[in-house]
Amino acid sequence: MNFHLIERATNRNRNQGEHEVVKSDLPTSLETDIWVAMNRTTRLIQFEISAALKDAGLPPLKWYDILWSLERHGGQLRPYELAQDTIFEQSNLSHLSRRLVAEGLITYVSFDGDRRGKVLKITDKGKELRKRMWGIYGPLLHEKMRAFGKPDGWQAFIETARKQAE
Repeated sequence: MNFHLIERATNRNRNQGEHEVVKSDLPTSLETDIWVAMNRTTRLIQFEISAALKDAGLPPLKWYDILWSLERHGGQLRPYELAQDTIFEQSNLSHLSRRLVAEGLITYVSFDGDRRGKVLKITDKGKELRKRMWGIYGPLLHEKMRAFGKPDGWQAFIETARKQAE
């Protein structure tokens, strides 16, 4: 049995109701709408950002995620830490890491205390590329996230996702 948010009987408005956690075998219609909207919108935003990066002659969005994760954690992480910090599976991360190493954007260094252990470390070239990518990625991401700042944030998000899917 899954735990889901359901609307209190005092307010049946799908978008403005108070919620409480209850045991239920099915998601509420609001949860379903939000889940579908999140997935549609995520795919659309990633597609638009990826296309803009490609048009600017920059590498794929996935590269940004790795570079940013390394940079925001002091410039280096062990591969399993990077996998935990990003949405990549270990096998995909290994492939992407090798590619970024080949491009000179990150390096492998030995982990102190464990000669077999490796650490991924961002290079200055990687930091520069990440900044250039953010110049395209950042404004687009900020534009897409503005819906959450509105008073009817989730409803606006759901409606936008529905319109974009049409």
